[in-house]
Amino acid sequence: MHRRDFLALGASVALLPSTGFAQRRIHQATGLKVGEVGPESAIVWMRLTKEAERKADGIVRHGGPAPFPPELRMTQLEGSTPGLAGMVRLRYATNDRLRGAVETDWVEITADTDFAHQFRLSGLKPATRYYYVAETSDGGQHAPLRGVFRTPPEPNDVAEVTFAMMTCQKYSELDHAEGFHIYESMRRLTPDLYITAGDIVYYDSDDPRATSIELARYHWQRMYSLPRHRRLLLEVPGYWLKDDHDTLFNDAWPGRDPVEMLPLTWNDGLRIFREQVPMGEKTYRTFRWGRALQIWLVEGRDFRSPNNSPDGPNKSIWGAEQKRWLQASLLASDADWKLLINPTPIVGPDRVKKGDNHANEAFRYEGDEFRAWVQKHLGDRFFNLNGDRHWQYHSVHPESKVQEFSAGPASDSHAAGSPGEDKRYHRFHRVKGGFLTVTVRRDGRQSSIWFRHHDVHGRVVYEYTQSAAV
Repeated sequence: MHRRDFLALGASVALLPSTGFAQRRIHQATGLKVGEVGPESAIVWMRLTKEAERKADGIVRHGGPAPFPPELRMTQLEGSTPGLAGMVRLRYATNDRLRGAVETDWVEITADTDFAHQFRLSGLKPATRYYYVAETSDGGQHAPLRGVFRTPPEPNDVAEVTFAMMTCQKYSELDHAEGFHIYESMRRLTPDLYITAGDIVYYDSDDPRATSIELARYHWQRMYSLPRHRRLLLEVPGYWLKDDHDTLFNDAWPGRDPVEMLPLTWNDGLRIFREQVPMGEKTYRTFRWGRALQIWLVEGRDFRSPNNSPDGPNKSIWGAEQKRWLQASLLASDADWKLLINPTPIVGPDRVKKGDNHANEAFRYEGDEFRAWVQKHLGDRFFNLNGDRHWQYHSVHPESKVQEFSAGPASDSHAAGSPGEDKRYHRFHRVKGGFLTVTVRRDGRQSSIWFRHHDVHGRVVYEYTQSAAV
């Protein structure tokens, strides 16, 4: 997507019909999220707010987790964006002036969904840029938010694609008042899509600790009302994965509701995640971007065995059904390059004391099993891209040769915890924040993939390229 198209859309607003209504009361301070884009479909998330901007002069609680003081109200906190009931609709077209736009029905939204709604669009055209306006009403129509996204090509079409991937954006580790540096850095690169690999918010270790549905929603509102985050997501569609901190608590697994999080429960966390991001029916899924690239997004929390249970063939992070789907769909794919986006590492190496991923002893059986399966069936056109680790790296497993890229945390101040560089594994190792970009290009009978680690300001600090005859 090119920024000139986004600017053209902004200029075209003056050409939209005037509503004729007085000063607006409804706003969209938490922005929009376009997700799950396919050749013919997309999901657009929007939310209504009382104010046009997040509360900038509120009480700041950025330290470690603490109980929420009973004398405080949520609306007193910095970054709060209280919702407001009203009506919403979406208008979208393939031209920046919205001539012949498709209009959804007006939809009423209430507090039941945190004043948010997800429009599921169908009948779109592949490899097409769509311009949209998200309109609101409280009996009168109001100024919309405007954005743009591009649908992927058909699976057999040849097309270049670049996507950006990030993870671990802890609010208390913000590196700029308007949002993380990486959001502006990613936006300047104009990627086709954006993927966040989990730990989007930290319910358990950011202050205030999320001990209620209201407090959990506040974590999302505070994060996505930041100006830089809003700007990126109006220009770039996304895919969202969850991990432990944005499900409920550190190293979470089903059936465990720690007392310090109550009355917020595991099931509340699952529901809130789906409420706050545009998603399909399952939290694990795969999507294609033309002939050259297919990406798998897996669920690492909902089906996992307890971390502390004995290791063996019945212990799993992914669960039997998801693992069968993952292996079957990987085998069925004829894409040039196959990328697994996994919230946690498969190769590592990781810290000895950790026990929540396939690079650890705690899940070694499933890790060894999957790495051997990849080596046998997929070869060197498969890569794992993971979140969760607070350092950047490119690793190659010594036995299976499975390659892994870790995006690193969203800010330098959140970088820590590496077990150190290990020459048996590491091709690159950096304990700093940043993000990862991947570019895939096909030229005749040659297909190539580029992995680039960026620092928080977008500078490339490491690059790896691989090509194959196709």
